[in-house]
Amino acid sequence: MQQVLFTIPILKNTFPPDGIPVYGFGAMLFITFILVTWWGTARAKKIGMEGPRFQDFTIWVFVAGIIGARILYMIQYANQFPDQSIAGIAGAFFKIWEGGIVFYGSALGGVVGYGLFYWFIMRRLHVSGWQLADVVAPLLAMGLAIGRIGCYLNGCCWGQVANEQVCPVPLGAAHFPLLPAHARGQLVNEKFLQTSTGFAIKPRERNMLFEDPRAVVTVVELDSPAAKAGLQVGDRIVKVNGEWNAIIMEMSGSDEKTKAALETLKAAGANVTTTQRPELVKGQPVTAERHRAAFDDWPSYLKGKKALESLHDEVPFTVTDRMQELTGDWPRGKSQLSLSVERNGKTEDLPTFAPVTVGLYPTQLYETVSMVLLILLLLAFYPYRRHDGQLMVVLMIGYAIHRFINESLRIEPSYNGGLTLSQWGSVIVLVAAVGIESYLWLTMPSRWKSQPPAGTEPTTQTAV
Repeated sequence: MQQVLFTIPILKNTFPPDGIPVYGFGAMLFITFILVTWWGTARAKKIGMEGPRFQDFTIWVFVAGIIGARILYMIQYANQFPDQSIAGIAGAFFKIWEGGIVFYGSALGGVVGYGLFYWFIMRRLHVSGWQLADVVAPLLAMGLAIGRIGCYLNGCCWGQVANEQVCPVPLGAAHFPLLPAHARGQLVNEKFLQTSTGFAIKPRERNMLFEDPRAVVTVVELDSPAAKAGLQVGDRIVKVNGEWNAIIMEMSGSDEKTKAALETLKAAGANVTTTQRPELVKGQPVTAERHRAAFDDWPSYLKGKKALESLHDEVPFTVTDRMQELTGDWPRGKSQLSLSVERNGKTEDLPTFAPVTVGLYPTQLYETVSMVLLILLLLAFYPYRRHDGQLMVVLMIGYAIHRFINESLRIEPSYNGGLTLSQWGSVIVLVAAVGIESYLWLTMPSRWKSQPPAGTEPTTQTAV
């Protein structure tokens, strides 16, 4: 997993702290587009389609496919997009790097893009649509093979937890960097299979008065990277990634009491910041102000809290620390965690470590392998196809079977019949492939019938 391949060290103020990130997922999409255009241009010449026209076709289908894939993802995982306003949906639509897209959505979008291209352009080119389908079939398989590498780099489209027996087998299990992994929410918060960082911290009491609220370690997972780094039960975390594990008081609102409280905390030495976040109130999206007052150490926090208590009006607030805040909203592309702990009255710097997920089936790479094999099958079958369009039928059948099986290894919500949305999509694609083949078998001339060798003319007999 490598969400960010590298950064371009420019515009650091706009893209802090290192510059413009080049994401692995986006890079694979770009490579896919380049290779499909290059290889497809060469293949299209065999059916009399000029290179520039095929390149136009690629852009139409590629853009329409991305749009369809994103729309289907947002429908399937609507719970990830609480802001259902037009502005909220439009803003979330373009955040593909947060995961993700669904292939069957791209297939539907691609069909729409093809239909538009055919209607406006291809009707005048005198190119057979079924011949073009045979040209495109291996390109789609190649796009899937490369695209799934992008999914692997991004950490999305993961599989179920791999059982212990298959872990030593090549591609039997993959361990993703836990903190930026998309699977973290399910593994930690839903399945309770591991902690977010390889250790657990002591719960904070709501009514604690003068207790240090910074994280205290209560459990360290055996053989975890945290344990190997030397983290121990009872350690209090005082630094995170080279910065003080600041104690953070958070409050919301914009009334006079909140403003007075913030001024009081600022005078006591707190670093006060205000942000605006979209929230849902009674089902309606609103923009709420969130205020943070951060103290670098415990004595400063005590001073600020006493100053706050001197106000006549109480202002509700919650207390957390930088450790909890950072791990809750971990920056993409970063996987390492560096801690300094307070142990027996002394501060100790621990070696940097990277928490990892439990072993998961790398279903992304399974699809890459399957698609490479399918490409070889399609290229070998091309000279022996019975009629135009048959190569696309073989692709549809092969992918539908693969995706149905591969989907059973993933953690996806099921619908009617206990099948996932993509498994139902596989059934539909398989049925459609059988229907298309039946139609073509009855209407298209067979290439298997004997024909005179190329370059010869039929002989004629003269009556004597």
